[in-house]
Amino acid sequence: MCLSVEEWKFINTFAPWFSAIGTLLAVCVSLYISYSTRKIALSVSSGIFVFNENGVDEEYLAINVINTGYRAVFLNSLMCISFQVGLFKKTNIGIGHKYIDSHKSSSFPCKLGENETANLFLKINNNNNINWLQNIKKEHLRNHSLSTLRIVVYPNVGKPFKVKPDKTIMKKLISS
Repeated sequence: MCLSVEEWKFINTFAPWFSAIGTLLAVCVSLYISYSTRKIALSVSSGIFVFNENGVDEEYLAINVINTGYRAVFLNSLMCISFQVGLFKKTNIGIGHKYIDSHKSSSFPCKLGENETANLFLKINNNNNINWLQNIKKEHLRNHSLSTLRIVVYPNVGKPFKVKPDKTIMKKLISS
């Protein structure tokens, strides 16, 4: 079966459309691959640790931020890590400089490369024997459910990362 010249002209009118669609799909795939490897990925963990300093046990709330992506991330200041409470109307809770142990914590601003970690250690009882967790519960959590409490990390670009505090922190808040 031989095709006429008119039939070949009709078939060839589809060739530019197929090549345009193929080019568009190739561009979309390449953009997806390039942006997916550049995505910021952080892993945030927390917990309560006890350090024996000068024969005295001191409790610290630790927040660890690990860069699990391939792109470098900057945490510009200590204010990049905070707490948030509330289901619909969210309230940010700052940490407060007098509770942060600058000797154990990472220095800020800090750059997190691939698989690098930034640590923030908060002394639960400061020098005036004021308990940070009790203060947070009394001042900020009385009108909110404890289950809405989140640790929030604000990197220099992208969306903030929100995680639930560790079970040890939640038990301390419930018991205080």
